[in-house]
Amino acid sequence: MTDILSRYEAVAVASSDMLDAARRRDWDGLVEAERRCAAVIAILKGSDAEARLDEDTRQHKAEIIRRVVADDAEIRRLVDPRMRELERLLGTAGTRRRLDDAYRV
Repeated sequence: MTDILSRYEAVAVASSDMLDAARRRDWDGLVEAERRCAAVIAILKGSDAEARLDEDTRQHKAEIIRRVVADDAEIRRLVDPRMRELERLLGTAGTRRRLDDAYRV
């Protein structure tokens, strides 16, 4: 039981690290924390389905999940403007490349 909760806590820590990085606009740090989070989630997928949890543990697990979901919503709110900016820059670069290709002598 505690093994499962410790993994959920590890997801919550990585999620919190992701949020901190997004707040600082540390995109590399965000990506690294997301990798750590994904690695723990991959481990959880195999072990969580088999776990039999008592009521207190289930409630604790639900509390952790709520924190992670709240972090995720805030991360998305912070990252969305950056993603739109990158999409605009990539679109501009693609247009410039196509024009260069079209008018290359």
